[in-house]
Amino acid sequence: MKYFLLIITLFISVLSFGQNSEPETKPDNQKQSKIRLTPFFSYDFNLSTESTINGIFTNHYSYKEFNYRVGIDIEYKFTNTLSISSGLNYSARDFSFYSDCASCDPLSFDYTTELRFLEIPLIGIYTYHIIDFEVFGQLGIINQLNVSLDIFEENYSPGNVKEYNLNGKIGLGISYPIIKKHRLFIASDYVFGLTDIYENYNYKNKTLGIRMGIQFLL
Repeated sequence: MKYFLLIITLFISVLSFGQNSEPETKPDNQKQSKIRLTPFFSYDFNLSTESTINGIFTNHYSYKEFNYRVGIDIEYKFTNTLSISSGLNYSARDFSFYSDCASCDPLSFDYTTELRFLEIPLIGIYTYHIIDFEVFGQLGIINQLNVSLDIFEENYSPGNVKEYNLNGKIGLGISYPIIKKHRLFIASDYVFGLTDIYENYNYKNKTLGIRMGIQFLL
């Protein structure tokens, strides 16, 4: 938890420094919105591993369940092209699986697992301007806190889920102004696990998401 507090403290410090650094004599009509508030929804395709081995069990995974990420991000612009963002997100990473066991009776077991995470991203953003369009690339990390109910093997999960895990993120998107100080955007995000989510074997999240939302320029 201390790492999350440190990230938030550093982010707030950066925002405060940036707000204080703009010249007071700059005309209001020339000042750019340095802070953007962005609610969004992302439909995610789960691309995680197809199978894992845990002792005498071999788990085979299927990803037909509805996976998504929803949240709100806050972005601070250092310059017209460079910015940083963080926020608070909630994600669902559901899947079904069956376990093979040659020495068990029955020989296989079918389960559905519902994984839920609170997420704190820390993302660097580069923006390229084409008339009114903004094309942006994103690169950073996502801190995940497990808030799942199905965290024990007897509750239809293949193992104990760690309380914390870390993901990387690469994103590409485009935005367009719809009304004054509001921009509509669509983006694609590739999120990949840097740490395993289970304690007892190798299993990392991997998703490809289609994300949409509105940027509020403050």
